[in-house]
Amino acid sequence: MKRAENNQGVAPGGSVVTHEAHAYIQLNTTCNQKCLFCNRPPMDPTKVVKWCIPKSKDVMKAIKDKLRDPAMKRIIFTGGEPLLYPDISKVIRFAKKCGFMVEIQTNGTLLDRQMISTLKDAGLDIINFGLHSHKKNVSSQLRGVRFGFETIIKNLRLADKNGFKIHIIHVINSFNYKDLPGFIDFMHKLRLHNLWLNLSLVVPEGWAWENKRVIPRARDIKPFLQKAMKKCSTYGIRFDVSEIVPLCIVDGFENHAISTLFKISQFKIVDDYLSGVRGLDFSKPSSLQAAKAPQCKKCTMNAICAGFYPRLKELYGVRDFIPRTDDPLPVYKKLRLI
Repeated sequence: MKRAENNQGVAPGGSVVTHEAHAYIQLNTTCNQKCLFCNRPPMDPTKVVKWCIPKSKDVMKAIKDKLRDPAMKRIIFTGGEPLLYPDISKVIRFAKKCGFMVEIQTNGTLLDRQMISTLKDAGLDIINFGLHSHKKNVSSQLRGVRFGFETIIKNLRLADKNGFKIHIIHVINSFNYKDLPGFIDFMHKLRLHNLWLNLSLVVPEGWAWENKRVIPRARDIKPFLQKAMKKCSTYGIRFDVSEIVPLCIVDGFENHAISTLFKISQFKIVDDYLSGVRGLDFSKPSSLQAAKAPQCKKCTMNAICAGFYPRLKELYGVRDFIPRTDDPLPVYKKLRLI
């Protein structure tokens, strides 16, 4: 998922200060887990055989092509599971040579001391771990495997000890949303030194759309998300909420809603999928990426709200999205729009 940091488009407190773009480069379609909510699941091998493992020269060409965009600042390697890509250190090193900040998105189960050292030597800046529950049984259920929970926690600490910036994506779904406040308590107790937490509303694509039971209603998420965000503020945990976030569920924390921050800053995401390139321009997302309900026109936050995932309308209708009537000026000031 996508996030914004103080040094890349968002000032302290969340106000937008600059334009920036990030590129996600998919290195493979294979993974050692089968997350129920994965929006980028392994593809049918009969359809993508020749692209399942791109050659490093092709990956490096894709990286070099990103230099054409002066706003492009970060390369994010994703999968599948990018640590299964045989030339991972080689492409990281090349991306750093090109001047990009480099991040990998991983489930964290394949890391060890040797791999951590290799990634550090290659110049990797950020390790983005998927950690979707602090409860072992829920974690295993969501990841579709019975291994790895303790390993992920151990590797989080190891990566932190070795000086990496630690990002954690926590996908909010029907199985874990009630545990959000407890998850924040758990993260606080880990005492990681350079942590950024991404609370990510499950994207209704891929396996999440096949396993529709994992997609919760916005109205159900809201009270638990509110408690979690308040705990983050109390503990001093840096965080954001992604990806398409209706402002009617994040009252008081609008400066942490990725889609609003990126809408204002005209932030763009470029996804180099193995099946083709996909872009997301937050200032003008397509009708397949974001939608609004008729009543949203009455909302005082409508101008800065990106809306919600269109498929939520198919599942639950639009009654969950209640127009806000509070004065938008304090929010605009918080975002430094006035």
